[in-house]
Formats: sequence, C-alpha cells, structure tokens
Amino acid sequence: MNHINYFTITKYCLSKAKKFLFFGIFFFSMSVNSICHCNENILFTPDFFKRLYRDFIELPSTPAHFTKGEWIIAGSAVSLTAMSFLVDGEVHKNFAWNDNNPKLNKANQIVTRFGREYQIPIILGTWASGLIWNSPKLNKIAADSAESCFLAAGIIQPTLTYISGRDLPRSGEEPMKFRPFTLHRYSFPSGHTAAAFALASAIDTNLRDVSGYWQTPLLYGMAVAVAQSRVYLESHYLSDVVLGAAIGWSVGSWVSKRPRETDKSRLTLLPSTKGFMLTYSFR
Repeated sequence: MNHINYFTITKYCLSKAKKFLFFGIFFFSMSVNSICHCNENILFTPDFFKRLYRDFIELPSTPAHFTKGEWIIAGSAVSLTAMSFLVDGEVHKNFAWNDNNPKLNKANQIVTRFGREYQIPIILGTWASGLIWNSPKLNKIAADSAESCFLAAGIIQPTLTYISGRDLPRSGEEPMKFRPFTLHRYSFPSGHTAAAFALASAIDTNLRDVSGYWQTPLLYGMAVAVAQSRVYLESHYLSDVVLGAAIGWSVGSWVSKRPRETDKSRLTLLPSTKGFMLTYSFR
C-alpha cells in the first residue's frame, strides 16, 4: 500500500512539474523575445526602459506645453475637485449608511481590484499576446498601459498623497483635515482610481484608430465603477476619486499619443522539440 502511495504521489508531482516547466519555458522565451526586440513599444526591452525614463524626466514640464484646450480641461478638473470638497462629508455618510449589504460589499471588493491587482494579468496577457501574434497594436497597448499606470499611480499619486496628508475616511477624521508631508495618510488622491483611468485611457486611445469609440463606454464604465467602489468601501472621499480620475486619464492620454521609435528587425527564441530555436527576421 505504501509503495502504491509513493508511486501515486511521484506521478502527481511529475505531472505538476511538467506544467511548471512548460510555463517556465514559455515565459522565459517571451522575456528573451522582448529583450531581443529593438522597439520602445515592447515591454521589458532596454528601449522600453529608456522611453520610460525619458517620459519620467519630461513629465513635470508637460504643463508648460499645454494648449488652450488642455488648460481648460485641467482647470475643469481642478474646479470639479474643489467643488467635491463641499460634499465629501455628506457623500461619505450616505455610502457608509448603505455599506451593510453583503452582496454589494462583495461586488465592490471585486470591482476595486481592477484598480490594482487585476491590472497585472491584463497588461502581461496583452504583452504576451502581442509577442505571440507579432501584433504591434497589442505591443503598444501593453507598453502604454504599463507606463501610464506606473506614472499615474506609482509616481504622481504617492507624491500628492504625501504632500496633502489626508487620512482615509474610515479613520473617522474630518474630511477637510490635512496634515501635509505626513506619512501613512493615503487618501488624496485615489491611487486605484488613477490606475483604473490610466489603463482605460491608454487602451481607448490606442484602439480609436481601429474601432472608433465602441470600446470607450466599457473601458471608462469600469474605471468609474472602480472609483465608485473606493468611495463605497470607505477608502476614499469623492474629491479623492475625482482628482485620481483626472490624473489617470491625462497621463494615459499623454503617454499613448507620444511618438515612439520602432525597429522592424526581430530576433526570436522559441521552444522546439530539441530545445530552443533561434530565428531572425527583418523588414
């Protein structure tokens, strides 16, 4: 009996090892394929990190080059955020009163993850699909989405939360209490909302020349749902998500519209029956 058990366990472990080996080879080949591309629009390439650094350096000076229309949009976002301050307390009370519904709580907890956890598989899946099908459009969507989310929710939002020093609604403090340059006060603006709108804006901007505006309601509808979930779960005030949405949308649009350098030459590493196969193609 013990012999049979050991055999069964060994067989089970080998079957699992084969799966891990397959996925390991797949992602290894995908990573090598990325590095072998000379293209700013492909994730994990040296050129992508160069473009990321270049955009990071140029981002603070971007308002100096705003057009009249862009200044109007920026002014509208600031005005809407300021007006939201007036109703932050009342909106929070209304959501807090309704947060005892288990089904709504569960739904909002799932939706809110599209502002952080679920973005990783979405971006990595788009990146892998772009490499497998050699799709410049998917490659660019993945690169623009990753950079937009990083700049909006990884650089701008943490900087502003540290400067503003506003605590989360669930802390019980007054909505208008700010303690600038204080750590562990993460309310203003919302990082989940900034990331959700950055992702939506990057995907939408890249798809408009292909499908027009058909995807726009779906993408921004999900981003709005993320913003709503942050208020519902008492993680942010209304003004937090309003400013977060403005940051995410503007960064996603800016990143996606910037000119990029691409090279059609391609060095590819693919798994084969005898190990790996290296191919080179150019146009």
